[in-house]
Amino acid sequence: MSDELLRIEGLQVHFPVRGGILDTLRRRPGRVVRAVDGIDLTINRGEILALVGESGSGKTTTGRVIAKLTRQTGGRVVFGGEDVSALWGTGRLRPYRRRVQVIFQDPYETLNPKHTVGDFVEEPLLVGAQRLSREERRTRVLAALESAGLRPAADFAGRYPHELSGGQRQRVVIAGALVMDPELVVADEPVSMLDVSIRTELLRLMLDLRRERGLTYLFITHDLSIAWVLADRIAVMYLGRILEVGPAEQVIRAPANPYTQALVSVSPSPEPPAESADGERAPRTILVGETPDAAHVPAGCRFHPRCPVAVARCRTEEPPLTSVGEGHQAACWLLGERETR
Repeated sequence: MSDELLRIEGLQVHFPVRGGILDTLRRRPGRVVRAVDGIDLTINRGEILALVGESGSGKTTTGRVIAKLTRQTGGRVVFGGEDVSALWGTGRLRPYRRRVQVIFQDPYETLNPKHTVGDFVEEPLLVGAQRLSREERRTRVLAALESAGLRPAADFAGRYPHELSGGQRQRVVIAGALVMDPELVVADEPVSMLDVSIRTELLRLMLDLRRERGLTYLFITHDLSIAWVLADRIAVMYLGRILEVGPAEQVIRAPANPYTQALVSVSPSPEPPAESADGERAPRTILVGETPDAAHVPAGCRFHPRCPVAVARCRTEEPPLTSVGEGHQAACWLLGERETR
């Protein structure tokens, strides 16, 4: 997996906040919501990179920028060796959209209740200007439905969304992505609205599709345990920044950032937590308070208001990502202190 497919450099997405009439009269400077505030990431071909974080961390916005659904404020997006940062406009985006597809969180909101399953899956072929005959489109639609586990495909193609279960609806959304034969799939919380048993089936399907079709995934989730099972690498995001990134096993077994350590400590695991020398189990770290407002990002390390081990330096300086192992990086001033001890 050394063949790089996607690279983002210094990515920023800032949304302006509309002020009131008093702000205008007093000429107060406009505020912005720093949804994504300068991140670097790479995704290799055939890889599953899990982007993990709380609600409001900026992970969905990052996925939307990669899928060219949201414009970035700054930074570069390089796909397949080509800088696509300034790639906009329906005609110019069509070839890109054939290579990058999205699976959204809510399948029922994604589907048009007035369209049949076959109509939904066929629509990307109609707007993608591929000039396929009706028979060719029909063949690709049925093949995509079969690949998504909806069999017999011809039977499901004539159904409407209200005739399907939640898991079947999400399979239809997956088929809608597969019909374009993409290289990269941005999966935004694709199983969070499904029952646990159905989640397992969908995750297994995604792994099978990666093997059969050579797919690459950006898997966006708030569930660290799912990321551990599914992903090759995990990137932990907090308030618009990457706090830790590395191989999934290393991030889970040896988290270096206090935020990641807190997430791991409360994450469900098939293995019981290790006991200390006195026979007590390792304590769980419960984070207090909510994520700070992205329009008022605290100075210094943005996690320090909730960090149980913050030091004075955290209040004034933001730590850079530091190497803590092969392919494993974390942002924390405590890492430097450990090295000097």
